[in-house]
Amino acid sequence: MSRESRLPIVALLLASGVVHGADGEASRFDEISIAHPRIDHRAPFVVRDQNPLLAGLGLPTTMPSKHRSGFSARLDFYWGNTALMQEQGNEAILVDAETREARVTLQGMFMNGDFDSNFGWQLQLPYRYTGSGGLDSFIDSWHDTFGLPDGARSALPRDRIRIAYTRAGARQLNTTSSSTGLGDLQAALSYEMYESYKSSLSAWLNLKFPTGDADELTGSGATDVSFLLAGQHRLSRNWSAFGQAAVTYLGEGDLLPDRQRSVVWSGMAGVGVSVWRGLSLKAQVDAHTAAYDSELDFFSDAVVLTVGGDYLFESGWRLDVGVSEDLAVEHSPDVVFVMGIKQSW
Repeated sequence: MSRESRLPIVALLLASGVVHGADGEASRFDEISIAHPRIDHRAPFVVRDQNPLLAGLGLPTTMPSKHRSGFSARLDFYWGNTALMQEQGNEAILVDAETREARVTLQGMFMNGDFDSNFGWQLQLPYRYTGSGGLDSFIDSWHDTFGLPDGARSALPRDRIRIAYTRAGARQLNTTSSSTGLGDLQAALSYEMYESYKSSLSAWLNLKFPTGDADELTGSGATDVSFLLAGQHRLSRNWSAFGQAAVTYLGEGDLLPDRQRSVVWSGMAGVGVSVWRGLSLKAQVDAHTAAYDSELDFFSDAVVLTVGGDYLFESGWRLDVGVSEDLAVEHSPDVVFVMGIKQSW
């Protein structure tokens, strides 16, 4: 999506900064967080780049910075749309696709007798769809309303699927039909390095196993390993900051194996603010280095902004709603709508 098309969203984000004065209401939910320490308050969005050609790689999602006693489960849904045509040197790519991913995450702690230990675990399993869809009309209307450029959209048919990549005159990828299926299973172990009322820091080891299918764009056909640090700090009564840094070692996959790199670096930084009762607003930037050797922007480094918020119910359920935009234009999907629900026991 163009830089101009992001202005309404950025304006909403900036406007959120003037509504954080509801200290009386926010403090009630601070008390809930203290009384129920398993609840993540002002936690970051659980996101990753939804580029359909990176879906099968083991790039980590946002990981928690502190452990919670007991057990938690969450379901995240991502609905994205990409329409672009790029050509550079002897390479060319066309991507006209919609993606939908439902990701189930289970998490817990290892017990040390009757006490919680500093070690935790997490399992993630995505179910992914790549194909045609219904977002093209909505995005076209958004551009028309604000007088924004359409880029390659005007040259592409609506609600169709086409992913094609050529190099040196040889077609290396040509997808014209929708695909769906279970993605690659991810298993992770963590060690909580530090935790206080204001700050937390954890180290994670993530393993991604090839349970998906590279031909269906649900897997890579290889085992990947990630090491990462996730941290969070409470800046004040209402404001929190969070971040993450990771390195991922990619096994030799089945999708464009001669172009795939073996190491990808990634990171995240963001802030959250409590504004009213259990409502928090938050924004974060996720970035990663290129996973493929290519001169094309869509295979290059990516920077993604996610803005939105969450609502923490007194029952402990939390609802996340947000939207992701490509700050590095045409390096990742134009737009991704994000929704998630979580509960701890």
